[in-house]
Amino acid sequence: MSKVLIESDETNLVATIQLPSSKSISNRAYILQQVVQQKTAKSIAILNPSEADDTHIIKQALSEPTGTIDIKNAGTCLRFLTAYFAATPGIFVTLTGSERMKQRPIEPLVSALIKLGASISYLEENNCLPIQIKGGKLSGGTIAIPANESSQFASALMLVAPLMNEPLILQLSGSIISKEYIGMTQTMLNQFGFNCIINENYSLVQTENNIKEELIESYAIEADWSSAAFFYEAAVIADKADILFPGLKLNSIQGDVILAKWMEELGIKTLEKEEGVYITKGKLPSKSNFEFNFSDNPDLAPALICATAGASYLLKANGIGSLAHKESNRIEALAKGLQQLHYKVKTSSNSLEHDGLQHAFYENSVIETQEDHRITMAFAMLAILQSNIVLSETESVIKSFPNFWQEAAKIRIKVRYNKAQQKEHK
Repeated sequence: MSKVLIESDETNLVATIQLPSSKSISNRAYILQQVVQQKTAKSIAILNPSEADDTHIIKQALSEPTGTIDIKNAGTCLRFLTAYFAATPGIFVTLTGSERMKQRPIEPLVSALIKLGASISYLEENNCLPIQIKGGKLSGGTIAIPANESSQFASALMLVAPLMNEPLILQLSGSIISKEYIGMTQTMLNQFGFNCIINENYSLVQTENNIKEELIESYAIEADWSSAAFFYEAAVIADKADILFPGLKLNSIQGDVILAKWMEELGIKTLEKEEGVYITKGKLPSKSNFEFNFSDNPDLAPALICATAGASYLLKANGIGSLAHKESNRIEALAKGLQQLHYKVKTSSNSLEHDGLQHAFYENSVIETQEDHRITMAFAMLAILQSNIVLSETESVIKSFPNFWQEAAKIRIKVRYNKAQQKEHK
């Protein structure tokens, strides 16, 4: 196993952090840009798009929709592109990905698309990548789909509903997770000129297939709240913190804006200024045990779990079942990493608890990130507590936050490569 040393010698964090643009918004925007173009022949300009690897994959695939497309370990790209290609006449492509991607769920989406008239076939094992897609006109109408594994199944269908013969009515079944992302998709459909309605408990979603006459000319992408979580984490662990995030907004379509409210419980004040969002470490909380439910905001879980551990707060994280199906099994990766730091950890299929106490001195054993960007960033910030921490890799951050290490250096989180690694990174 390779290893990379992460060091910190600062507990008073003062910095201006340039967050990446939201890849969740960017990926939806590029699909909707193509949908609008099919409907009207007009192109809506996407401003300030994400530079994350996932967004480059989806943009490249849309620009050259032929042959075999490798979506690597990008779950959003898999679901959105599967739906878009299936709903676009004349497309003939094969989608494949990493070994981990071949384990991630896709069957509910593929089954729904086939019921709507799509031509999709599995090339190796049933219900797994690679898949072959022959695009065509889909019927629309009413269809049921489970929403307890991934909200992206619903979002993928919603995004391509305007290309169908009839309006699409989704009946969402199961315990619906990540509702905020379904809400984001609804908001963006409306912004791009399509009418989408969701009932109060999110069990019914109706998306029309007509488009408004007056369209926006451009669409600007917000700064990313889920990426801000790791610097909020640093603020919780540090003695003092004054950090500015230019371009971040409290009035956001991102559900992860709830981070500001949750972090206030942990002693971090959030203020919106003209140039962006500013956070500062205020009075320490009066309690030392916390409980959060991440059902609607699973991407925030790694940062919150590590933040509370680093600040010696006991935590029970609920609603994290979907983390088992992410780029890694994040429940397992978080538990193992915290146990290597000598926290007592208890997990179930939908929860993780830690006691907030290190029961022995950490001796620089390698924390395995599973090449998962959010695991890498979450554990990197614990260097503030430890002075140093050892990770199995640092490259995975490119998936969502390509400039993470440059920005982390502003709060004196330093990556120490050995000579061989230095050559690789020149």
